Amino acid sequence: MGTVPLLFTLGTLHSTLLKKYTHSILKISAILVIFLGLVMIGRGLALSGIVTFGFENTVAADTGISHVAGNIQTVVTSIKSERYPTIVVQQGIPVRWIIKADSKNLNGCNQAITIPKLKIVKKLRVGENLIEFTPHKIGDIIYTCWMGMIKSQITVVVDIAKVKFKRK
Repeated sequence: MGTVPLLFTLGTLHSTLLKKYTHSILKISAILVIFLGLVMIGRGLALSGIVTFGFENTVAADTGISHVAGNIQTVVTSIKSERYPTIVVQQGIPVRWIIKADSKNLNGCNQAITIPKLKIVKKLRVGENLIEFTPHKIGDIIYTCWMGMIKSQITVVVDIAKVKFKRK
C-alpha cells in the first residue's frame, strides 16, 4: 500500500509525457521498486527479531543499564519520538523495565514496543510503562516499534558489574 500512490503518479506521468521519456521513467520506477523492497525486507527482519543493519558496538549516552538488587534488576529509560534507547541487562535475573513516556515524545509510530524473541508487545501510554521479562541467553535482543521503523536492542551480559561501557 505504501508504494501505490508513488507508482500511480509515475504511471500517470508516463502516460502523459512524450514517448522519448518512457524508457527513463521505467528505469527510475524499477530502481524505486527495488529500493522500497529492500527497505521493507529490513523492516520485516527487524519485526522478526533478526539483527538488522544500523546497530553500533558503542553505547549511547541514553543507554539504560540495569541495577541489580537482590533477585531482580531494574532499568529505567525514557523514549524519544524518533528512537528507542538501548538497554543492558544481566542474564538469568528477572528484569523490571520502566519506560517513561511523555506526551510530546509519544506518537503513532513509537506507541507500541514489539520484542519478538520474548513474545512481548506493549502499548505505551503517557507516564511510566512496565515491561517484565527474564533474559536467558547472552547476546542482543532486537526490539522495534509496531511498524519496524524504530529499532533498538536489549544487550544481555553475564555479569553487569564486570562490564565496562564505552560511551559515544
